[in-house]
Amino acid sequence: MMAQFTVFGSTGFIGRRLTEHLVGLGHDVFTPKKDEFLGIDQNLGHVMYCVGVTSSDFFAQRFNIGRAHVTLVGELLEKNQFESFLYLSSARLYEGLESTHEEAVFNVSTESVNDFYNLSKLFGESLVLNSGLLSARVARVSYAVNLDPSSNNFFADKYRESVSGDVCFTANRNSIKDYVVLDDVISVLPKIALEGKHPVYNVASGENVSINEIAKVLQELTNCKVAFLDTDPVRSPRAIDISRIQNEFGYRPQSVLDYAKTVIASGNIQ
Repeated sequence: MMAQFTVFGSTGFIGRRLTEHLVGLGHDVFTPKKDEFLGIDQNLGHVMYCVGVTSSDFFAQRFNIGRAHVTLVGELLEKNQFESFLYLSSARLYEGLESTHEEAVFNVSTESVNDFYNLSKLFGESLVLNSGLLSARVARVSYAVNLDPSSNNFFADKYRESVSGDVCFTANRNSIKDYVVLDDVISVLPKIALEGKHPVYNVASGENVSINEIAKVLQELTNCKVAFLDTDPVRSPRAIDISRIQNEFGYRPQSVLDYAKTVIASGNIQ
């Protein structure tokens, strides 16, 4: 059944692909530009809020982070009507916690610049979930990657480095993250918006992959030389719990390493 969607952040990494996916499904999709966000004042149907700051330089971006993750969300919720509102948050919130289930309790410090990012996302989540809208939901998305020719993300950038013959990793080779294929993220977000029974969902692969494993795949497929600086501390977060999304939607994410091997071997990236 066709529905009315509004995608905020429709030119971003996730928002652009999500918009294309929704249009492909036959939905009516409204994509307001940045300067149009606050002058709408109407029923926006099913909102997909994909606005966010992804830079790791949290201190330099602190005011942009506050606007994107909190201020704009609050003004949209206050001035408009919705069928549902899905706020895209981050699964990096779980780093350092024993539990990665959606009901985990977070420990953050107001003095930490790293926690500043987490606090902004948590405040944005709280605004949405306490808006009074029964169909308000949050998707905590892990590190989404894809290997389209036009993509700029960790996997795509490192692949292009490897094609030149050399690839250098600043992160410690033993560091791990939950990388999830963008197509898997995009396929499940509309289901959460339209059918979700819970307020919060983890959207991840459920498996951690190390920098060393990524390097081995690139070496195998491109014969590149790999250098590890190993100057950064080892990051070893617990695997993200995806049982909720698996049980409710039959979500079965693909292996990000298998995905990378298939796409690189096909030659459909440059």
